[in-house]
Amino acid sequence: MQRADRWWRAEWFVLLGLAAAATAAAQPPRQPADSAANPSLETFDFAWQRIADTFWDEDMAGVDWHAVRDELRPLARDAGGADELRPVLRDMLSRLGQSHFGVLPGPGSAASREGSPAGSGAGGGALHVCTPALARAVAGGGGSPLSDAGPGFDFRFLDSAAVVTRVEPGSAAERAGLAAGLEVVRVGDQDLAPLARCLGLESADGPVAATLRSRVVEGLLYGRAGEPVTVEFADRDGSRRLLELERHHRPDAVEIAFGNLPPVRYRFESEVVETPAGRVLAVRFNVWMLPVVQAFGAALYGDPPAGTAPFDGVLIDLRGNPGGVGGTAIGVAGYLLDEPAELGRMVNRGSDFRFRVTPRRSSSGGRRLTPFAGPVAVLVDGGSASTSEIFAAGLQDHGRARIFGQPTMAAALPSVIERMPNGDLLMRAVADFVRPNGERVEGRPIAPDSPHPLTREGLAAGRDEPREAALAWIVSELDGTAPPAASPGESGAEGRGESSAGGRGESGAEG
Repeated sequence: MQRADRWWRAEWFVLLGLAAAATAAAQPPRQPADSAANPSLETFDFAWQRIADTFWDEDMAGVDWHAVRDELRPLARDAGGADELRPVLRDMLSRLGQSHFGVLPGPGSAASREGSPAGSGAGGGALHVCTPALARAVAGGGGSPLSDAGPGFDFRFLDSAAVVTRVEPGSAAERAGLAAGLEVVRVGDQDLAPLARCLGLESADGPVAATLRSRVVEGLLYGRAGEPVTVEFADRDGSRRLLELERHHRPDAVEIAFGNLPPVRYRFESEVVETPAGRVLAVRFNVWMLPVVQAFGAALYGDPPAGTAPFDGVLIDLRGNPGGVGGTAIGVAGYLLDEPAELGRMVNRGSDFRFRVTPRRSSSGGRRLTPFAGPVAVLVDGGSASTSEIFAAGLQDHGRARIFGQPTMAAALPSVIERMPNGDLLMRAVADFVRPNGERVEGRPIAPDSPHPLTREGLAAGRDEPREAALAWIVSELDGTAPPAASPGESGAEGRGESSAGGRGESGAEG
């Protein structure tokens, strides 16, 4: 598998649908005879045929795809180069009315060429804002937090700023005094301020732009263990600090392979939070891999397991979790649901897979278990995608969990980015996912029941405000001080109401 495929597919994959995506990517699309003599026409035909072969709906969502080709192909034939062809391709993709379909400038294009000046550096020379390192990251040559060594801190984009959200204990970043709340303004020789312009994202839709921007910065930050990365940070008062940090693997990460996918480094963390109303189990993990199910069960019931969980509430932190093996969401949900249910269904061309959950009533060793019945809170943000969205949406629709944080990535499906004949990149989704309430997930972020964004002020003060809000809600559920549920349309949850996530025995499957 090529590096470009590795970087993107390692981030977004679900158990079903990935094989279809890989198969489609491996088969070159059919090209008309007149394509080879015209690079723009060859690229147009490549994109049109690829989507015709892999779009999940054989009826192309009601769009006459052949008529679109007949209308736009002459414009592609007359395009003078990639810059003139991109608007034609984007017009073609827009006819589908879908999110996560886009055209991105390839390395070497005018949008990503080295030498685009944006001002002066400290020495008075031109500051090159679109660097070769950025071009490599866009093409998949950068690192990934799921497989490569990191700088010792996590970040999230808060508005347009890449802000440090967590510093790894014991890391070189912590020893250097790095603190949450600082803004990452430069990685190596790449200034982050003009990132959207460098990537040609001014006309890309919101989810595509946000996703690519975050992934490219990760590609710049992550790399080989032992290699240094130079990062410049800014405080809110404008003062700057330059640090050289040695990339390293987290000591608690375990390398795991699944099928033909490249190995990822999996981490699972659990914490017992003592509150005035009872004990809360808080867990977080960086990717949905098979060990998650066993690790969650061991954290919830103990090892060896007790028949009943010794906790009063559960907090599952899925912020920054890009997804993974879809079947693991079914396994974890089985510990939390007392009735059979569905987390939703994935629709691919010729297939319809339902994520059916069976309550977990026994351990792997045969000991009888009682599914957990207390309040469950789930934390999400713009880095939560794929299986994380499937899990959160399913529990939300069944009234079994209350969702806190920020809207998710809206990328629940296997997504593929591949190079086209002219060097530009085609981004496309190859399946559709429908949540239990009948709504699609792709392109539609999971809206938290209780929106609580991270803030630079809170991070600088050592606070995790979304997590605090989730724990406070669990306490209110346990001690009976939670307000009554609001009627649909009276809350900020887009008509879902302020339903309690206690969900004790009320999580039956919806038709």
